[in-house]
Amino acid sequence: MKFAHTALLGIGLLLSACGSAPTEHYYTLLGTPPVARIGDAVAAAGPTPAITIASVTLPEAVDRSELVVRSGSNSVTVMETQHWAESLKSAVPRAIAGDLSRLLDGATVSVQADNASRDAKYLVYIDITRFDSVLNVAVSVDAIWSVRLAGGEQIKAGKSSLRVPVASGGFEQLVAAHAQALAELSGEMATQIKDIKMAGK
Repeated sequence: MKFAHTALLGIGLLLSACGSAPTEHYYTLLGTPPVARIGDAVAAAGPTPAITIASVTLPEAVDRSELVVRSGSNSVTVMETQHWAESLKSAVPRAIAGDLSRLLDGATVSVQADNASRDAKYLVYIDITRFDSVLNVAVSVDAIWSVRLAGGEQIKAGKSSLRVPVASGGFEQLVAAHAQALAELSGEMATQIKDIKMAGK
């Protein structure tokens, strides 16, 4: 009888633990288009040639399904219940492609995964060297990027260092700030692509 009581108590505790499991949350960089505060680029008359985001690299520390937040100058915390809805390797290029399309007056902008680079005149390469998140403080995105003609000639290159404050709001606002930082990065690149187009390249 004592054994049966102990077994039932153990099952009850197990069910209680299952019932109180933390809820997992999933976030996307796509959604309501953020405002690009840098480089309010508007294409000149006439269509912008097709563009492909040919390559985007990310720091290995953040290239995972969970959100990673900085917890100290040399330490980070992996948030086990806070996830990206898709890999950052897919989400970041798609977010930038959407931003560039809006900033360049509806230009056709694809990502390498869409196998559309053969039709593109401009290829964009982006090396994101910093993708930091500090909860309720700010996000920081540093990138080295270049624009090349389909034949391989580099015609523009630049470095961007962006910081977007996150006053409050938890992870929702943190992700929105990253979307804003990518929009500002897109704004800087869009300005250069506009200049290339006006120069007739």
